[in-house]
Amino acid sequence: MTKKIALKLIISVLCFLNISVTVFAQDTIFYKKAGSIVVFVKEVSQTEVQYKKVEMPDGPMYIIDKNDIAKIVYKNGFTEEIKAPVVETTIGNSNQPFTVTYSSPADLNYEKITYSDTKRSQNSLIRLVDRHPDPSRHDKLMKDARAMRSLKRHQDGTRTGAIIFGGVAIGGAAVYSLISAASFGSYVDPIYAAPPVLFGTLAVILGGTSIAININLKKKRNEFVNYYNQ
Repeated sequence: MTKKIALKLIISVLCFLNISVTVFAQDTIFYKKAGSIVVFVKEVSQTEVQYKKVEMPDGPMYIIDKNDIAKIVYKNGFTEEIKAPVVETTIGNSNQPFTVTYSSPADLNYEKITYSDTKRSQNSLIRLVDRHPDPSRHDKLMKDARAMRSLKRHQDGTRTGAIIFGGVAIGGAAVYSLISAASFGSYVDPIYAAPPVLFGTLAVILGGTSIAININLKKKRNEFVNYYNQ
């Protein structure tokens, strides 16, 4: 009886080890938007990742566009970060020895951007430009990205200056009012009114400049989005 129990225990342990090896001997693909899948990665090219499902290791080959993938964690623990592949819509040929099934029809389309995407950091904008599948557009998109960065810096600078000079003007006006009140109607030298007027004028000029730059920046961002998505 003891031998039978020991034999059953050994078989159970072996089955458990076999299941554990199967579970951990897999690759994990992490999507950029959300979620992940556990698969057997067969091939990684410049534009796509080919894999088979764990439950169908001898089944059809599946393909994911690399633009949709953030990273791949392989069964040996190595992590591969996926960066800006060039999208190609032609895959394989008529002599392909395996069946290809796309995870989604959208896999063949590059990512469209929105106005909010143009507010990303400069490095993020450069990555967006690098990801565009049409190399002939890269130069203009990169030029527009630099122009947007320059306009944003000027906008921030003029807006900050307008706030500072506006604050100084308000403070100077308050001081002038206190001096006038403390004089009890006596003569107050107009020189005390000069700083608030000067700083107030500078604040108005910088504020108007900041608004004009913001209008140009919005226009440039819309042009960038339209050109990118064409």
